[in-house]
Amino acid sequence: MLRNFIYLFVFFCTTLLFSQEKEEILFVGNSFTFYWNLPSVVQKMSDERNLNWNVTQSTAGGATLKQHWFGEKNLETKKLIKENSYSKIIFQDHSMNPIIAIDSTKKYYTQFKGLIPSSTKTYFYSTWMYPKMDDPNRDLLKKNIIENNLINSEINKSSVLLLVGKAFDRFRSKYPEHKLLGDDIKHQSANGTYLAACVIFSTLSNQSSKGLKYRYFGEDSNGKKIYYILTNGGVAEKCQEVADSIVFNIKK
Repeated sequence: MLRNFIYLFVFFCTTLLFSQEKEEILFVGNSFTFYWNLPSVVQKMSDERNLNWNVTQSTAGGATLKQHWFGEKNLETKKLIKENSYSKIIFQDHSMNPIIAIDSTKKYYTQFKGLIPSSTKTYFYSTWMYPKMDDPNRDLLKKNIIENNLINSEINKSSVLLLVGKAFDRFRSKYPEHKLLGDDIKHQSANGTYLAACVIFSTLSNQSSKGLKYRYFGEDSNGKKIYYILTNGGVAEKCQEVADSIVFNIKK
């Protein structure tokens, strides 16, 4: 009797897992999206939680949304959106554009939105301030100019903002000993990518990132091990805590 119950339970769980419709998720962006394999880390997090996601990307170094729109840098973003059914699409413009060219950001974001069916949920990646663009005396607990401009342009009314820049500010204010940027003091380090992945995963899934692994591996086409990201367990836990505080508005 007990054995039959166990078989039925396992069958039910397996059926439920495979009956979940696969979610096709597309990242549109540049190096702030692809550094340290950010889309793949989000994919690995979803796999760990048994979410049926297929995460892909259309990215090129330094690409703007305008370049995505016109197919520059060998980008085929418009074609991908027209020919595929995505459940979620994440947009990211050049890091400077929301500061110095928000009208361009809004224009090409709006044009892409016109290609997307209403059933597709869209997100806008609000990135971080790096030293070259930032005021060293800025209050890290207030909205940065990127987030402010995205809100003032009303992009947040038609897409969910992925508040990665806000998470970077909060992490820096709480844990300044851990670096989120790489040697160029612009692009994210492994820690920065892990924090961004936690924010994005939790926003897309409505699940906490707490308890997720802090190192992700895979295999290449030849069966050789590859490393998507390697972080320290203690730092990863801090990233998860900060991401939760941002995504779920947890006061600490």
